[in-house]
Amino acid sequence: MRLGVVGVAALLVVTCGTWKAQAQDVKAAAVAVDAAHAAGGFDGVVVVLDHSRVVMAKAVGEANRGTGGIGAQRMTPATVFRLASLTKQVTALLVMQEVAAGKLRLDERAGEAMPALPATTGRVTVKQLLQHVSGLANPSDGPDNVVPPFYLRTGSDVGSNTATALGACAGPAKREPGMQFEYNNCDYIVLGAVLEAVTGKTYTALLEERVIRPLGLTSWGLFPAKPRGPVAVGYSADGTVELAQNPATYCAAGALFGNALDVAKWDDALLHNRLLSAQWTEVMFTADPKLCGEGLGSWAYNSPVTAPPVHVVERQGELGGTRLLNLLLPGRDAAVVLVANTEKADLFNTYSKRGVGFAVLKAWLGTPVP
Repeated sequence: MRLGVVGVAALLVVTCGTWKAQAQDVKAAAVAVDAAHAAGGFDGVVVVLDHSRVVMAKAVGEANRGTGGIGAQRMTPATVFRLASLTKQVTALLVMQEVAAGKLRLDERAGEAMPALPATTGRVTVKQLLQHVSGLANPSDGPDNVVPPFYLRTGSDVGSNTATALGACAGPAKREPGMQFEYNNCDYIVLGAVLEAVTGKTYTALLEERVIRPLGLTSWGLFPAKPRGPVAVGYSADGTVELAQNPATYCAAGALFGNALDVAKWDDALLHNRLLSAQWTEVMFTADPKLCGEGLGSWAYNSPVTAPPVHVVERQGELGGTRLLNLLLPGRDAAVVLVANTEKADLFNTYSKRGVGFAVLKAWLGTPVP
């Protein structure tokens, strides 16, 4: 179904199933975004998706405050951002496609699928990589407020999952697999390499063939490719430009770029099982209570934003001063996408009833229809 954009001022009432997205609820969500912006806590784009329709696409603040000799540029719904760890949700989907096709198993060791991996990496299972319990060396280790050398790399191999999995991510393990959760970009870079080994195609080709082209995501791509148009500049909490790093180094863990409208199209495809069957989507989004609600590439929980609570599948992302929050509401056939270019944006506390994401959900969801 084609996504349509409805202005926030339109007096539209969309009724589907047991949920009614009233115009005043959409306006209330827009007011919540304006309030966060006025308080200095949000510059960015918010898209609200309801039954395959974009009922709100709101941009506030500046994509560029005049950095690098370029004049200030206002934020628009089409502004391109580094989508950071939304890439992990995409990688998880590509992995689950291989699982559904019988070409990978969640309990399969990575080295079975990719024999070239070193022993410390090859012994970790696909599921352990998806859930960040691999115990692998972590390239993000190091002092605060200093970009680790891993993310400053340049050269022909940067952007290659296979080269990075066999090189920079192949250091001595920190612990035995399955012992402890530790967020680690190398987990998903290794998964990207496994996908390349199993399919015989590059991760970039898989993304293009299986996601970008089928969904018509014209703004999406992977660094080091160049986006069509400027990318929003990220800013630290003090207003200075974020510390420089090379987004291509994140590979299948965080090298994706695109705009929030295309993220909403991605969400709609997930909600309607266009890329993966309902059976395997459920597996991907099922929360593990032992891992604080982590699924495979996302987190899931019941939010008290409504009574009864609404089920939320959440994906966060951060790359320097750029922040992303993607909220899927499968039971409502809805989603909310928030992308900001300031570290001041409180996007990572929705589960604890705080932040811009929670404010938008609370304002928008309205009242269930009996």
